[in-house]
Amino acid sequence: MEKQNYQICNSCVMDNSDPNIIFDAYGVCDHCSDFYKYIKPKWPPDETQRKNFERTIKKIKQDGEGNEFDCILGLSGGSDSSYLLHLAVKEFNLRPLVFHVDGGWNTELAVHNINVLINKLGLDLYTEVVNWEEMRDFQLAMFKSGLPNIDIPQDLAFIGVLYHYAKKNKIKFILNGGNFSTECVQYPMKWLYYGTDMRHNKDIIKKFGTIAMKTYPFTSILYHKVYLRYFKGVKMVKPLNYVNYIKPK
Repeated sequence: MEKQNYQICNSCVMDNSDPNIIFDAYGVCDHCSDFYKYIKPKWPPDETQRKNFERTIKKIKQDGEGNEFDCILGLSGGSDSSYLLHLAVKEFNLRPLVFHVDGGWNTELAVHNINVLINKLGLDLYTEVVNWEEMRDFQLAMFKSGLPNIDIPQDLAFIGVLYHYAKKNKIKFILNGGNFSTECVQYPMKWLYYGTDMRHNKDIIKKFGTIAMKTYPFTSILYHKVYLRYFKGVKMVKPLNYVNYIKPK
């Protein structure tokens, strides 16, 4: 990039290393303007949004009547999923199936947090352990590919197990810890690629992998974005967007 063409946003740190960035007449980038246009009006939630969410919680309970679980929640041991589990049980009175995917990268703190939550809330934990040799080889293949989204092996395993448990237990609602409070600005799309594009993943493994992926829990974008959503009625809910979630507090 030529120095004289370099530009940085007057409001944030984004610059034209994002090839699709757009600056307005005041030198403010579209990442900032998108935040003020699409995210800020929705968070913190207003009374109408909260009432809509209350109706969603009521629907989750109604659909789950007679079943052991009325929703499913993936617990990593991090702040977002941990607080979400607390809210789901203590504030919303839901009965979540709680699962954890051990991809070989667990920290002692995350494991401690998980154990404390499960014990204090009186819940059962379903744990899926991903074959370490497969996870290791997939991760190394991602590094060798030189592509930016090196989180794909862990994220894809999590998503694959999530939808497996939802389908197996006939659960219609998935609680997700994603939120506007800590994740309000997305990566530039030129820096990111969808981790559930199986053609993409298979090509990486074919070129850079060294072992057969016999047990890794793959899932495709067509399966969970189309089949489960539109044919099985599985819905994703992000409760942290409907409460005043301030991570430091």
